Amino acid sequence: MNGSQSAPTAAQMMRFTQAIEGRVLGRQSPDYDLVRRSLVWNGRPPERSPLLIVEARSDADVATTVDFAQRHNLSVSARGTGHSYSAIFLCDGGVLLDLSRLNDVAVDRVSRRVSVGPAATSGQICAALEREGLAFPVGHDASVGIGGFLLGGGLGVNSAAWGGMSTFNILAADVVTADGVSRRVSADENADLFWALRGGGPGLPFIVTRFHLRCYDYPGAITSKTYVFRFSDLPRLAKALEEIAPALDRRLQVMLAAVAAPPGLAETCTAEDHGRIAALTAIAFADDAAAARSMQAQLAALPILANALAPTDDQAITFAQVLEQGKDILVSKRYRTDNVLCDAIGDAAEIIMRHLPAAPSPATLSLIVWRGQQAQPDAAYSVSGRYFVSTYAQWDLAGDDAINATWLRRFYDDMAGIATGTYVNEFDLEGRLGEVGRCFSAIALDRLRTLRRQHDPRGVFHSPFSHLHP
Repeated sequence: MNGSQSAPTAAQMMRFTQAIEGRVLGRQSPDYDLVRRSLVWNGRPPERSPLLIVEARSDADVATTVDFAQRHNLSVSARGTGHSYSAIFLCDGGVLLDLSRLNDVAVDRVSRRVSVGPAATSGQICAALEREGLAFPVGHDASVGIGGFLLGGGLGVNSAAWGGMSTFNILAADVVTADGVSRRVSADENADLFWALRGGGPGLPFIVTRFHLRCYDYPGAITSKTYVFRFSDLPRLAKALEEIAPALDRRLQVMLAAVAAPPGLAETCTAEDHGRIAALTAIAFADDAAAARSMQAQLAALPILANALAPTDDQAITFAQVLEQGKDILVSKRYRTDNVLCDAIGDAAEIIMRHLPAAPSPATLSLIVWRGQQAQPDAAYSVSGRYFVSTYAQWDLAGDDAINATWLRRFYDDMAGIATGTYVNEFDLEGRLGEVGRCFSAIALDRLRTLRRQHDPRGVFHSPFSHLHP
């Protein structure tokens, strides 16, 4: 916040604590550091310490906290489930609002809508909607919280068919602005903040306390099929996918992963495979089994698939099982990631071939996701690319942090040459904070700056991108 920050007096703190339904922790609280570290999911909590951690239990707690902070010249940051690779929400000084208890889910089957707290997880939302015959393009891991996911755009399950990006399914949201007032934002109310809400990422001039979302009918059939190849086949696979992709149904989620070879396939790898395989997975979200088979057949016609080491039959799965597949790729204790959006995956595959064999940890993997050509509404989320290419560096020992960070940086310095944009939720904000402008169009970035000045002129809300909001 503009100006120096100082701790409130004991009397002021007492009145604030009594006004909050949830718990308030100061740096002197006995379990403060344990709680501070537990807020960070990626296994690498940065050495930053909020002056206060407020565990909100209601929308009123959020409004009261923001009002208290702005009255005492303290900045405020917010954390939902903490499922962030960069943990930039953990501020140094000021107030950290922990929203993890605001996780209720209310489904309206008739209107095909769902109202959710910012910390409701993909798993929670998926289960509640499935009971009502509905679905939403949640994150690919059951533990992903909806708040940060949607604010960064949300590259969700079947989102290519359901809205393009998950954030475009936000119909409205309830927010608390820098003056401590609760407001509704939508296309008709506070439309400028609604524009920012859909993809503006961290550092927005408000905190969301509830999302109101458009849902879809639960697919009549979901099927998954995987083809496993040698890692050295990755460039040919990428080229084949690039050629057929324009004809694919958008309801077919196609992913190409370069991962460590499991024990049963490791002996089939040659020296040029570096102990890795390439797995091509297609998940069909169809109206019925016949439509799912037809969608899978589009991809199965590729001649190169005849060379698969271990093809699987079409398997009927549930939405919840799709989330489990996403969770299974993360197997270590410490994480870091970076990504690009691009239109040329042949080039991306060549770069992966150059860098992935030198990964410091064999658990690290790269992923290519076909997105298709998307027509996007005017919103803060303003980058595009037919393919999403991300690498998930993962390892176990703190002593390996630096070598993994350096390797990932060099890898994606190379990828930057083919990028059409980047996805802020998996951008390496720790190593590339000064490059975050790549996550937005130039016009959107300028508009975000203007909105920040207009709606939070005193800088009540902590922004990791202060250089973007002069």
